[in-house]
Amino acid sequence: MKQRGKKLLCLVFAVMVLMMTANAEDASAYMTYRQNAVELTTAKGLTITSGSFVVNEFSITDGQDPDGRNQSGQVHILENGEFTFEVGRSGSAAVAEWFNSKFSGYNDPSINGDRTTFDQTAGKLNFAFVGDLSLVVTTNEYPQGLSVTFPGVAFAQGSTGFSNNWWFAQLSGQHTRDSDGPDTLLTFGRTPSGETVFASFLRGGSGNGVNVVSLESIAVAEPAREYPYKVSDVQSAFHRLPIDGTQYNLEGFPGSYDPSVNHIQGYSLYNSKNNFPYVILTHSVSTAPYAHIVAGPKQRDEKWGFKTYLEGWRHPGGIQVIGDYVFVPSEHESSAHVALYDLRTLAVEELRRVEQFDLSVNHKAGALGITSYKDAGGTEYYVLVVAHLDNENSVYHVYRAPAADGIEAASFTEVGAFPYDKDFQGFGLITEEGTNDIYMIGLWSPSEGITFADYAYLYKLNTETWMIGEPLDSIHMVSKGGLPGMMGVHFRYGAGTYVDQSGLLIISATERNSVLGSSLATDDWSPSSVN
Repeated sequence: MKQRGKKLLCLVFAVMVLMMTANAEDASAYMTYRQNAVELTTAKGLTITSGSFVVNEFSITDGQDPDGRNQSGQVHILENGEFTFEVGRSGSAAVAEWFNSKFSGYNDPSINGDRTTFDQTAGKLNFAFVGDLSLVVTTNEYPQGLSVTFPGVAFAQGSTGFSNNWWFAQLSGQHTRDSDGPDTLLTFGRTPSGETVFASFLRGGSGNGVNVVSLESIAVAEPAREYPYKVSDVQSAFHRLPIDGTQYNLEGFPGSYDPSVNHIQGYSLYNSKNNFPYVILTHSVSTAPYAHIVAGPKQRDEKWGFKTYLEGWRHPGGIQVIGDYVFVPSEHESSAHVALYDLRTLAVEELRRVEQFDLSVNHKAGALGITSYKDAGGTEYYVLVVAHLDNENSVYHVYRAPAADGIEAASFTEVGAFPYDKDFQGFGLITEEGTNDIYMIGLWSPSEGITFADYAYLYKLNTETWMIGEPLDSIHMVSKGGLPGMMGVHFRYGAGTYVDQSGLLIISATERNSVLGSSLATDDWSPSSVN
């Protein structure tokens, strides 16, 4: 009887253990899985009519998907403006490390999360899904709907305090805005016919919701213009420049920059392919991790601040636009980098850095000029002059690159250098139509008592010796606007040359800085302003 009693007791105990295990598993399953919804909204004028997200890879905290409900190839359909992911919520450093390793490194070699709307690395994440986001978006330009697929997009979720914030990222995305701007991500897509699409997505939407990602702007990109516009007769165009500048005040200068410490370094005009006018400025910001590029519509009261690409390099220089691109130098004590930016993305209020382009030089770079020309054999080259500005000891380094593969793939090598006793804060290279000659316009502001004088000089660049001779012409120009004296509009601050689609030569300059967000005075000089 005792033996049978022991067997019965063991059987009862075993049944109880099985029941407890089953109940625990049911409770675990119930407690683990959640319906995690992320909402996709749009800015005014845009509507997302349909969407899907195809998962290519993912990472989930251990134990939060015990049934294996999430798989590669899984398709999520946008329903009522939301994607829903069925998975548990438990944050882990492992998921964050997996995510951070994929979505960092655009702005700086360090790991910094700059391919996300947060522009930082994650500490812990519940889960992260990476895949292809396909949307149909109606706009004023596409009332029937624009179909676009954004590859390598990520939706991830992680706790911050008592909320579960959603991260939005793209493997090729760029967080371009500076610390004064919104938490947006420049995102790249394709239409079914292969056209490139630029889009800007905002973390949190207008209401800053933790589970909201908002499509703020979208544009189909025109094929990039990779070459400069030429001037038919450079010497004549320069000679016809007026003495007096035409003042134009730029409104909407962003940020709270300290004008006593930081100031404008470079300036250029830029007309998009549909002839919409923009302005671009480089701006030193000693109190921020990055130097800034400020850009926006010339004739509107909105400008946007963008960070340059290397952390700690806070001193950008004089710039020049070529086609749909702008070259920007940044310098340290004895070295510099030249970066390339795609101005077509201004259509979505972003500024794409061409990541594969980085010209590192072993000298300072206070300003530069860029153009292209064909040599005697008919081969086209880009020519880039980068100036180490040091008053009367300035040196101008000349670089050249084959143009056959386009500007984004251009590989520059130094072909010459020449000293000059003027430190042109802004200068430009111009190619003459017909002759194929390269001219250089230097803009100089020497001190004259309590103010600066402004002079423009014209040279021809010898493409055999890579030297310039004596100036072919010079003009003592008169600038106006801004604070009086040293702080007003002068070539010493933002100054540059631009040639528009019609071949019109324009010289421009700015005052030292805007004060507390006030308007920024600029001057333009062009032959068209001569009566």
